[in-house]
Amino acid sequence: MKKFIFLLVITLSLNSFTSLEKPAFNIVGKWRGNDKKEIGYIVFQEDGYAYFEDSKGNKMGGKDFVENGKKGNMTYKFDDSEALMKIDFIVKIVGEKHSNALLGIAQKIDNDSFKLCLSFENVRPKTFSKEETVVFTRVQ
Repeated sequence: MKKFIFLLVITLSLNSFTSLEKPAFNIVGKWRGNDKKEIGYIVFQEDGYAYFEDSKGNKMGGKDFVENGKKGNMTYKFDDSEALMKIDFIVKIVGEKHSNALLGIAQKIDNDSFKLCLSFENVRPKTFSKEETVVFTRVQ
């Protein structure tokens, strides 16, 4: 009987070390998207900054950029705790009190691809619209 109780205690304690949570989706890296026959990239940096890059290598965003003569930066917030992931891009212009945000939803396809739908009106999309959704594939 002592052996049975000992075995039961060991089994239960081993189960307490296993996690039932889904593994986190790693968003950090360079992702390639194809939108209406145009190739573009999103780069999510480990330090919380992000930037967009077109097929010609032009970048917008990141830790320090200039757009229309104004300095700014672009960060991102990523939340994969729900079925639909949330990805938000926050653009802060130096000297301005308010920041602009692109709010998005994303869905993991596999560890190296996801689909993303962004809203440009400060309202998070609730569904993936065909014309606004882009599939991204990890390239780095």
